[in-house]
Amino acid sequence: MFIDFHTHILPGIDDGASDISMSLEMLSILQKQGVGIVAATPHMYLHRQPLSEFMLQRQRSLNLLLANQYEGMPSIVPGAEVYIERGIRHVDIRPLCYGDTNYILLELPYSNYQSWFLEEVYHLCLTQSMIPVFAHLDRYIDMYSDTAMEEILDFDDAVIQINQEAVFDSGYRNTVFKRIKEGRPVVFGSDCHNVKYRTSKEGRLQSILKSKLGSAWLENYEKFTLNIIGKSK
Repeated sequence: MFIDFHTHILPGIDDGASDISMSLEMLSILQKQGVGIVAATPHMYLHRQPLSEFMLQRQRSLNLLLANQYEGMPSIVPGAEVYIERGIRHVDIRPLCYGDTNYILLELPYSNYQSWFLEEVYHLCLTQSMIPVFAHLDRYIDMYSDTAMEEILDFDDAVIQINQEAVFDSGYRNTVFKRIKEGRPVVFGSDCHNVKYRTSKEGRLQSILKSKLGSAWLENYEKFTLNIIGKSK
């Protein structure tokens, strides 16, 4: 079963799906691409919104989506794309982990790398017993230095989330597969926001992964991802 670890399908909560109709259309695209589980990961910025308010908004949006579910619709696992900012270590963000797991999707600042980025992550993970999943790390390849990227990649137990579009981009594809072949733990996500921007192409992604890495790798990947999302059999 293929999992999309990064989506903005919840209606009316961030810059993703604007309403329930768009959410359902996005889910239909994901379903047709062979996705069985979708992580709903709306943006969470603590400097913009209190955690308690975000949680209520996310639940209302999730309830609306589930009330309109249809036969064959992918399963939804609630989560969030949590932006790392100064002082976040002092906030209990465990409710934002994927479902009932201790894995959490974290977005690093899209600016020149500073050491406090990982210091905040370190304290969060240490004090709240969480495992970071670094969101769309492929987007930082041209932003962060090689040294900074290695520091992130070497973060204890961290999982790297790669946007599927990086696999289709000749400028990033080789770097992505290099990291995978090094044994880096990775998961993939569409980071879809609507039906036109970063739409799901998981079917094509699976074909490329199988071609480049083999059927055995893809099978092990699916087992690994099910364990992360808390759906292991």
